[in-house]
Amino acid sequence: MKKRDKYWLYRMLVFLAIILFFVGISLYNIVQFNHSYIEEEKDEIEIFAKQIEWAIRPHLENNDINAIKKYCLDFQNDDLAFRIFDDKKHLIAGSKVYDNPQMLSGDSRILHKKYGKWKLYRYSIKDKMLESIKEIKIGNSRYYIELTISEENVIKSILTAQKNILIFCFVGIAILILCLFHVFYTLRNCFNNLEDSVIEIANGNLDYPISVSKNELLKELTISIKILTRRLKTQIARLTQLEQYKSEFLQNITHEIKTPITAINSAIELLKNNNSITKNDKECFDIIQFQVKSINKLVNDILCLSEIESEKTNERKVFKKFNINTLIEETINFLGYSNINFKASSIFEIEGNRELLSTAISNLLINAIKYSHSDKIDVILTQKDNKIILKVKDYGIGIAHQHLNNIFKRFYRVDKARSRETGGTGLGLSIVKNIIELHNGIIYVESEVNVGTTFTIELTKY
Repeated sequence: MKKRDKYWLYRMLVFLAIILFFVGISLYNIVQFNHSYIEEEKDEIEIFAKQIEWAIRPHLENNDINAIKKYCLDFQNDDLAFRIFDDKKHLIAGSKVYDNPQMLSGDSRILHKKYGKWKLYRYSIKDKMLESIKEIKIGNSRYYIELTISEENVIKSILTAQKNILIFCFVGIAILILCLFHVFYTLRNCFNNLEDSVIEIANGNLDYPISVSKNELLKELTISIKILTRRLKTQIARLTQLEQYKSEFLQNITHEIKTPITAINSAIELLKNNNSITKNDKECFDIIQFQVKSINKLVNDILCLSEIESEKTNERKVFKKFNINTLIEETINFLGYSNINFKASSIFEIEGNRELLSTAISNLLINAIKYSHSDKIDVILTQKDNKIILKVKDYGIGIAHQHLNNIFKRFYRVDKARSRETGGTGLGLSIVKNIIELHNGIIYVESEVNVGTTFTIELTKY
C-alpha cells in the first residue's frame, strides 16, 4: 500500500471513529431521554396517588364504600386507572373493569415484596404500562391504591420519532461515507495517474504523455507539470547540444594539438636515428623532448577528464561486476614498482568501470612513487559495513595542511617546480576524484609533514 493510500485510509478511519463517537453520544442521549421521561411519569403518578389518597381518605375513615365507588367512576375515561384494596387485598372499588378485579395477590406482576418492603414502581416495556402501589394507614387498617397509566400511545410516538431520527442519521452517514469513498477513489486514481507520469518523467522519459485531470483539484497541478516537463525537455536539449559542442571542440582542439606534437616527435626520432644532434644542442633537444611529452600527457589527461565528466551526467551508467583485488594486483604489477605492499582482509567484488578505476588507482600509486620519496607504499583493502575501503599509504615527505583542501582541484600543484621536473600536469588527482564520484564513492586525504600521506577511497560493495 502506498503512503498516500495509508494517509487517506488513516483520515477516513479517524473520520469514521468521530462519527461513531457522536452516534454513541446520540444513542446515549436517547436512552437518557427515555429514562428521564419515565422518571417524570413516576413523579406524576405519585402526585395522582396523593390526590386520590386525599380524596378517599375521609370516605375510608367513614367506611363509605359507595362514595368511593362513585369517586372512582369519575375516572372511567381517563388514561389513569386505579383500584382500591383493603388490608386483605380484596377489591373495594376501581375506575375500570379488570380481568381479575377481585384480588390483588401476593404474586401479582404489580406488587412485589422485597426485604419486607413494597416495591412502589414497576415499568413494563412489553405492556407499556407504568404502575404503582400506595399504602394508606387508617387506624389499625391498611388500604392499598393500585395506579396504572398506559404509556402505549406516548411511547409508540416517542419510539417512532426516535426510530425515524436514527434511520435518517444512519442513512445520512451512509451517504456521506459513500461520497467520501467516491471522492477518495476518484482522487486516488487521479493521483496515481499523475504519479505514474511523474515517475516516467523522472526516469528520463520526457515524452511520456501527461493526461490533464478533469478533477479541478489536480487540473492546474497537472497543467503546471506539463509546462515544466516541456521546459525541462527544452533545457535538456540545449544542454545536450552544448555538451556535444564542448566534446567536439575538445576533440578538435586536441586533434589539432596532437598533429604538430606527432610531427615534432617524428622529427625528434629522426634526429636520434641520424645522430644529427651535437653535444652543444643535446640540452635543448632534451628540453624539447621533455616538453613534448608533457604536452602530450596534458592533452590525454584533458580528454580523459572531459570523458569522465560527460559520463557523470549520464544517469544510465553501464557498469559491470568485477573483482577489485585482481584489479589492484594487475595495476601494481603493471607499474613494476617493487616497494608496493598490497594487503586485503577479504576478496571483494564491485560494480563499475574497470578501466577507469584502474586509472584512478594507478594515478594514486604514481603520485606516491614520484612525489612522496617514500621507501614503501601500502595498499590496504578492507570493509566497513557495506562499504569497501581502499587506502593508499606512503611514508614520505607528506603534504602541508594548507594544501589538503586544494589538491583535488584542476592544475593545482603542491610543489610547482618539482611537478614540472617530473612531468606532472596537475590533473591526476582531479581525474581520480571524478572517477570515484562517477562510481558514487568518496575520496579524502590525511597527511602529516615528514610522516606520510594516506588517500582513502570508499566504494559501495556489490
